Formats: sequence, C-alpha cells, structure tokens
Amino acid sequence: MTIDRIQFLTVPVSDQAKARDFYIGKLGFVLLVDVSGPHGPFVMAGPQGAETGVVLVDRAVGGPDHDTRVHFQLSTADIDGDIAELRAQGVEVADAEEMPWGRVTSLKDPDGNAMGLLEPSGYGNWPR
Repeated sequence: MTIDRIQFLTVPVSDQAKARDFYIGKLGFVLLVDVSGPHGPFVMAGPQGAETGVVLVDRAVGGPDHDTRVHFQLSTADIDGDIAELRAQGVEVADAEEMPWGRVTSLKDPDGNAMGLLEPSGYGNWPR
C-alpha cells in the first residue's frame, strides 16, 4: 500500500455559504478549492498549510450518499486559546478534558456535524 495521508473528509451541509463562513471565519481555515462541478459547487477548506481538507457538500445536490453526519478531529497546539476564541465568536464548545492522548473538547458546525479538537500529549504515535 502507498496510502500516506487523508486527502479530504466530506461533510454534508445544508447551506454551503454558511458552512464556508463557519469553517473559514470561525475555525480559521483557508479556502482551498471553490469550483463548479458536475454536482454543483465543489468547496474545500482546511487549516493553513495542511495536507487534508474538508469538502462541504450541499445535501440538496450531493445525493443520498451525502445525507449523513460526520465526526472528525482537528489538532491544535493551544486548546485553551482556541476554546476561548471560539466562545468569543459565539460557538458552543465543551470544556477541555484530560485524556491519556491529550486534552480534548468537542463542538458542532451549523449543520450539527460533530468535531473534536485535540491538543496531543505525545501518547502513542499521534502527530503533533
């Protein structure tokens, strides 16, 4: 096998513009791709310099394969700072919890897609 990374995660959304505003405006992602495709706009955002992006698929044109919610985890070097910043922007974020693999919290995007935020502890082979 030559698989070396996750290219993107597909996140079904009800409003691409609102989702784009959340991921870029509140999470600080950058717009990686925004082109017209055979099934409507193909919108992908991700952290600056990251090799993995999040594709925001419009449920209305994405078909039945894109009508489920997803969960994914993001990595951070300062979970407390990120929690404070997200809360200041009106995002509901749980308090950070201590786990063997690091400090974690959870939040949801405007469509209810859950995501975790992890400040890794160095446990195992978690990338930093």
